[in-house]
Amino acid sequence: MRGDGLVSLGANNLTVGNSLGTTFSGVIQDGGSLTKVGQGTLILTNANTYTGGTTIESGALVLNNPSGSGTGTGAVQVNAGVLGGRGMIAGAVTLGTGSGRGAGLDPGRPGSNPGHFLSILGALILNSDGTYNVGLKTTDQTVDQVMANGVTINGAQFHFAVHGQHALPPGTVFTVLENTAATPIAGAFTNLPDGSLITSNGHTFQASYEGGDGNDLTLTVVP
Repeated sequence: MRGDGLVSLGANNLTVGNSLGTTFSGVIQDGGSLTKVGQGTLILTNANTYTGGTTIESGALVLNNPSGSGTGTGAVQVNAGVLGGRGMIAGAVTLGTGSGRGAGLDPGRPGSNPGHFLSILGALILNSDGTYNVGLKTTDQTVDQVMANGVTINGAQFHFAVHGQHALPPGTVFTVLENTAATPIAGAFTNLPDGSLITSNGHTFQASYEGGDGNDLTLTVVP
């Protein structure tokens, strides 16, 4: 699927994807659902209104919609492959199935230019076969970030990469997971316990699941 136009699903499921990268700037509507397959990357750049939900089985689905919801109003299930981009998702997102197939949440995808913000208006669940990928750029101190209305971490992994050689002042705080719900983040990444240290490219950070306004995941630069 590429180009623009109007895709009317009716009550059907649309399966899209191959080994190539494509961009669709049109609108997907109606009560059906969308399934992403194939190793390529599908980029959606517009607000879509379909209601049947979205499933990622392979490759990457990147949402770069400046307004509305790139995945319509339904839930998003990432069984394998990657969900990324700097757009907005109206429904809940579940990363992984717990079966070990491997699923990624990567707001900085595609490319390696950190500073992307992916907004999820529903809840976010990260299962044990899921990985949250975050990049930080030292030149302008920008970091990838996901916002969600409630976060549950069921044994998922956290992957963190610092790009650049500029110094980061000790005490600088980066929010990498913003939880807009009133409740705390449930659980923690297996390789990032609360209060633990993480090092990348010569920079060391301390993790807190009580950061921000009290229930966000933050990384603070330490000497």
